Amino acid sequence: MRYGVIGLGAIAPFFLEAIERCPDSTLAAVCDLDPAKTEALAKEGTAAFTDYRQLLAADVCDAVIITLPNHVHAEAAIAALDAGVAVCCEKPLAITSVDANRMAEAAERNGKTLFTAFHRRYNRHLIALREALPEDRSQITKLTVRYHENILEHIGGDGWYLDPERCGGGCLIDNGPNALDMAHALVGGLSLVGARLGDVRSGIEYVAELDLVSHDGVPVRVELDWALTTGETKDVVAELADGSVLRADMLEGFTAFKSSLQHEYDGILADFRDQVAARRTVCGTGVEIVGLVEDAYAAGREESGRRRSKLPARTKAVRLLFHTSENRGMSLSQWGTRCIPAGQIHELVTTTDRPRAAGDRIDAVGFLGFVEFQEGTVIALGDEVRLADDRLIGTVAGFDECHFPNHYNIVIASDRLWTATSAGLEPGDDIRFVEG
Repeated sequence: MRYGVIGLGAIAPFFLEAIERCPDSTLAAVCDLDPAKTEALAKEGTAAFTDYRQLLAADVCDAVIITLPNHVHAEAAIAALDAGVAVCCEKPLAITSVDANRMAEAAERNGKTLFTAFHRRYNRHLIALREALPEDRSQITKLTVRYHENILEHIGGDGWYLDPERCGGGCLIDNGPNALDMAHALVGGLSLVGARLGDVRSGIEYVAELDLVSHDGVPVRVELDWALTTGETKDVVAELADGSVLRADMLEGFTAFKSSLQHEYDGILADFRDQVAARRTVCGTGVEIVGLVEDAYAAGREESGRRRSKLPARTKAVRLLFHTSENRGMSLSQWGTRCIPAGQIHELVTTTDRPRAAGDRIDAVGFLGFVEFQEGTVIALGDEVRLADDRLIGTVAGFDECHFPNHYNIVIASDRLWTATSAGLEPGDDIRFVEG
């Protein structure tokens, strides 16, 4: 099989190495917008492209592996299928069910394989757990899948993971598909019962909890977390009717970072080759998982809109500021929340930068001034900052501690640099923090 790899980001090396290890497989072509990423492979005789349409037109591949940002999976996969090329696509298959179904239709129309790369289903510990579970799945009283990590340790230089327009969301659409497919591999088809999203930063959820039920009635809990300080947890716990507990730790025995992925990506390619050889078209759970993730986002947002976890916090402007800076050199602290007692005074700073991680530099800033909190509260990432007339200044991006312990700079992400002048503030005016 002659493979083309489209997109040479953080995931691509695992596919490239698996192709090298796979018998009767050849890396025929690579494609990336950045020629520097394809240069070394081109020197080894692999065809190199900066446009996947040129790669498809060259007719050098039997199959392509798509590791592009999520929002372009559909257009690249459909183009490949229409060109008569089989497709192995990184999860999620697509951001929306509409696009996933369009991809499936293209596979059926052309009689070519569309395959979603859920690598965890090939993990040896998950396979052992599946074999150890009772054949009568009604004997499973609960299945819990945990997928916890620090996303910044996993994305390499691929900043698109933290862009909700390109990724489609946060941990739910990134880790959720793998976790859901793991559950599916153990107990079969799933239906969503409820979902909760939390720790929202710049429109991206870093925590999600899903409750589901299998078609055989097994309760399933999926817990996702992108915000561990360090380390990771990837495991499954099955509780049985006889009181026993079975567990699979995906990382057990794999001491090096991401070392479990080697045998999992070998499993992807072996399964993909089998599906192509059998002339199957739409394979696995890819389309179904896109629908579950879509349903979970809808349920989670409905739950968030219906329930509030805290009261709005009122502040009064006690000292106004009127200047901006393009090179302020603030630094985002590690804290996502701060408890603030009534009577404390802190500074409000707006920014058009997009700081997300601890230590990110904040240069473009506008200063609103100092405010006194009228009641005790917890200020959290994503809180909306509104003026007395309900105009939205922006959302809390975090805190800068350059003046601590005198006060925090509360950093507000906005589409422009607000000052007391542009906000029309007067001393004594109200500014509110409202849960986002």
